[in-house]
Amino acid sequence: MTRLQLHRLFLGLVVLFIVAAVVFYVLSIALASHGGDTARLWDSYAIFAFMGAVLFGIIDFFVRPVMRATKDGTRDVEHPLNG
Repeated sequence: MTRLQLHRLFLGLVVLFIVAAVVFYVLSIALASHGGDTARLWDSYAIFAFMGAVLFGIIDFFVRPVMRATKDGTRDVEHPLNG
C-alpha cells in the first residue's frame, strides 16, 4: 500500500468517525427523555468517536505524502517526492 493510499484510507476513517460522533451526539439528545443514563451512554460513544477521528487525523498527518509542485501551481499526486 502506498503512502497516498494510506492517506486516503486514514482520511476516510476520519470522516467516518466524525459522522459517527455527530450521529451519536444527536442520538444522545433524542434519547435524553428516556433518562440520564441513556443520554450519557450515547454521549460517551460520541466522545470516543471524536477521539478516534482526532487520532486517525494525527496519524494521517505523519503518513500524508509530500506532493511535487508543478509549473501551473497544482500538485502532482501521482509521483510524490517520497514515494
